[in-house]
Amino acid sequence: MPVILGISGSPRKGATEYAVQEALKAAAEIPGITTRFWTVRAKKIQFCTHCDRCIREKRMCYKEDDVKELEQLVLEADGFIVGSPVYDMNITAQLTACFNRLRPIFLVHPGALRNKAAGAITLGGTRHGGQETALISIIDFFLMHEMLVCGGTGGCYSGGKVWTRDGLAKGAAEDEVGMGTVRGLGRAVAEATMVTSLGREAWATKKAALGLGEAGPIRDHQI
Repeated sequence: MPVILGISGSPRKGATEYAVQEALKAAAEIPGITTRFWTVRAKKIQFCTHCDRCIREKRMCYKEDDVKELEQLVLEADGFIVGSPVYDMNITAQLTACFNRLRPIFLVHPGALRNKAAGAITLGGTRHGGQETALISIIDFFLMHEMLVCGGTGGCYSGGKVWTRDGLAKGAAEDEVGMGTVRGLGRAVAEATMVTSLGREAWATKKAALGLGEAGPIRDHQI
């Protein structure tokens, strides 16, 4: 059964966890979808120091912390829903650190995330508080790893966007329009995950029959 991994990039229990879990509930309405949830809250997450050891040794980050748990969940997932509160028009430092630490996936596990469906959710305390600019950071992570971005069902465009009025989960729940985009995103990612999961299996068979190998990264990372 295809698995959708929901990731909350908030260091506290509040609106972001609520929104990501609501999106996962909506995704689970599609028969055949399984969901998992992971949060940065209370996790030990070290920052990337750009030592490039991962590139030189073609391995995942050598630092031993809770990002190791996330690595495995990411590799096992068929689709993704990632949420973050808005901090200074952008995503949180914790979520950024996770993205940075997952950088070597494309070298260590070539093509592992290619053509998997993904969607983003951001939540701001003010109505126009940077939700769309923060979405771009999450979407850029998806694009870097060759994932297929879902904006959501009609009116969502780039993803789920919520105005919380700094009211935590209660504030998010009161934004009916915003939560509508969150649930629409969940359903869209679920549908796309079913399509891409079946399609990747068929393409793998076809690619083998055609004798096509795995394309490597364009950039030469030899140091």
